[in-house]
Amino acid sequence: MTPVMLMMALKEFLVKELADDAATIPAVHLGALPSKTAATRDDPVFPLIIIRPMEGDSDKDESRAQVKLLFGTQSEDDSGFIDVLNLMERVRILLMRQRIIDKKFRIEPDWKWKFLEDQPEPQWICQAVTTWTLPQIRQEVIL
Repeated sequence: MTPVMLMMALKEFLVKELADDAATIPAVHLGALPSKTAATRDDPVFPLIIIRPMEGDSDKDESRAQVKLLFGTQSEDDSGFIDVLNLMERVRILLMRQRIIDKKFRIEPDWKWKFLEDQPEPQWICQAVTTWTLPQIRQEVIL
């Protein structure tokens, strides 16, 4: 199971789970923000979540992948940093309650987050690094 499949499953999970939320529903993107076109140039960018691969490794027992989640919100008042932290915490709670997504990918309990020191106000950005266990590849050819 590739990291791309993990990212797609994670996006599908977040879109589905956050759609039922009473708060503003964030756009979820893979890798980066999509390019603006004439048709989308006026579409709102925030709130957002970007799912970005970082690194991975595997051994004879298991494969792991680190995925960075970037969270962004926009606020015109002084409490904007609270909005982005709340969005991140909503996602953390959803993932930790579920633990396994798409019946294949398991999130490890360690959740590392960082609030970026230089903020592009009125936008607010923070990030979390997650570690996932991927299904093991099984040898199919017997010598």
